[in-house]
Amino acid sequence: MKAIFLALFSYRSWLRIQVDICAIGTAEIDLPMKRMMVILSMLLPAFLFAQTDRMSVRVGGGYAHDFPGLNGYAFFAEYTRPLSEKWQGAIGMKWNQLEGFPRTKEVKEFTKAFALDFILYFLPVSNEVHQVRLGAGYSFSFYDIRRTYPVIVNDGGTNETLWPVQDAKGRASGILLVTEYEFYLPNSNLSFGARGSLYKSFDYVLFAGAYIGIRI
Repeated sequence: MKAIFLALFSYRSWLRIQVDICAIGTAEIDLPMKRMMVILSMLLPAFLFAQTDRMSVRVGGGYAHDFPGLNGYAFFAEYTRPLSEKWQGAIGMKWNQLEGFPRTKEVKEFTKAFALDFILYFLPVSNEVHQVRLGAGYSFSFYDIRRTYPVIVNDGGTNETLWPVQDAKGRASGILLVTEYEFYLPNSNLSFGARGSLYKSFDYVLFAGAYIGIRI
């Protein structure tokens, strides 16, 4: 009965948010913000009616690399709540800064981004000492970037390649994939873990790092 009530409540909330979005109009809310509102409307009921034991907060950081060739670091914080014995829901935030010279030595490109994450975890291994998580979700990124792309000009019969600087700020969203291993210290609420993830910043970013957690 609890699962049926949760599903009905979540679906009703989803319908309400769809009506609100349509009422506001597409001119005022872009697609990533619509997706964020829909995901929030579906996750909040699950968090409200989920189990209340073994909630946790995790904070960590590590190395980040995006596919054009920028390198840097990222930090994240995440609140996780059990939904059932084998499933957890999480809401988190992260910040990354990447830079490099992937196209030319003339321009140093960078990506600075803050993101909100919504994740559903499956736990293939879960006991009092070890926990393995496989997660999938959605990431909403607010970025500040610098990029450069080649422009070929003809100056007096000679081709010359120019690299104009292009700065931009905006929003992006995309699929988030996470894998984690967590070790719980005996007779303690503290834990340590390792995390790997693939997420949308401006381009897609690979992350590998570690974290510390506390059960509350």
